[in-house]
Amino acid sequence: MSVDVATAVAAARRKQENPMRRVEIDKVVVNIGVGESGEKLAKAEKVLTMITGQKPLKTLAKKTIQPFGIKKGEPIGVKVTLRGKKAEEFLRKAFKIQNKFLDWQLDEFGNFSFGVEEHMDFGVPYDPDIGIFGMDICISFKRPGFRITERKIQKKRRIPSRHKVTKAEVIEYLKKEFGVEVVKEL
Repeated sequence: MSVDVATAVAAARRKQENPMRRVEIDKVVVNIGVGESGEKLAKAEKVLTMITGQKPLKTLAKKTIQPFGIKKGEPIGVKVTLRGKKAEEFLRKAFKIQNKFLDWQLDEFGNFSFGVEEHMDFGVPYDPDIGIFGMDICISFKRPGFRITERKIQKKRRIPSRHKVTKAEVIEYLKKEFGVEVVKEL
């Protein structure tokens, strides 16, 4: 029995020390959906630029919705994709605003989303000309080696299930790196 326990402990230690098993942030997408183009969209674009430090991309309507006055192809929102150090710095600010999440907000691969009701929570002063905008923040996680699904020179390959990031690993990563708490109920 003691040999089996020692072997299991050694295997667990090797699994933790393996650099390819490290969980890291793939990307953070910050989205402001306005629902119309024009002046309101320009203000949302300005807010997103102030908060993230990057130029936002306009998102287009996928279909026409007559009651709301939305036409297919019309810009109705803005988004920014952050990666690397910028993503980590942005998440540190966002997790100061909200650092307690529900268990069901994470999917089976550990990706999750949450909303911020007012952009002023990021330390941007209120400007009556701009107004108040809320935003959605979506976070994706990965392990080193996920590039094999996207490479162009060699054949693309699938990620084996043992290498995919799990919900429990993401919860542990968030707790360790950012001090975020994930609970069953509030």
